Amino acid sequence: MLNTPPATFTLKDAAEYCGISEHLFKQQCPIKPINFTDSAKGKRWRRVGLDAWLNDIDPNNVSSGRRFGEKAGG
Repeated sequence: MLNTPPATFTLKDAAEYCGISEHLFKQQCPIKPINFTDSAKGKRWRRVGLDAWLNDIDPNNVSSGRRFGEKAGG
């Protein structure tokens, strides 16, 4: 068995990975799942997409905006 997180998650596991409830995950997460099958059980969220979303909404992520000391417009 691999010691790395899986590349994709079910709804339950994706919400758990993000540390929020399934209800809040469905409301807030803009990442669209991959459909491996036509059923709802076949939907999977990619870990890299979830990581990118979490980094984007993190107010402490210095790469998402201007860095300390940067001049506006310059």
